[in-house]
Amino acid sequence: MISKKLKQFIEGSSFAFVASADQRARPHLAAAEHLKVSDPRHIVFDSWVCPKTLENVVEVPRLALAVVDPISARGYQLECFVESAVEASASSGRNATATHQQIHARLVVRIEGILEFAPGPHSDQPLGIEA
Repeated sequence: MISKKLKQFIEGSSFAFVASADQRARPHLAAAEHLKVSDPRHIVFDSWVCPKTLENVVEVPRLALAVVDPISARGYQLECFVESAVEASASSGRNATATHQQIHARLVVRIEGILEFAPGPHSDQPLGIEA
């Protein structure tokens, strides 16, 4: 469950890393902006994403979000189930070219696990029901 402290951390972050994989376990990493905690178990984000991200979550509706403080390099990894992934529009998006199309999408994810995320020693054990 997302605590008030974690909600403030997530919504105060300028972006999050989004890790997904296809059915053949080929990973893809993207970045997303505008994360909102809609309730204690869900995050919604409307963001420009790579087409591969959407393809992956349609095939395998799971992803991991890494929300990190750029100063301390510490944050949280959120294990998520994708409840909804809706393409709002497809266009060149910000900083895109004809070969780098981006898709504006709205994703709703349910948090299934919360872990500490840091470059140094840390546990890969869930932080508990409420972080």
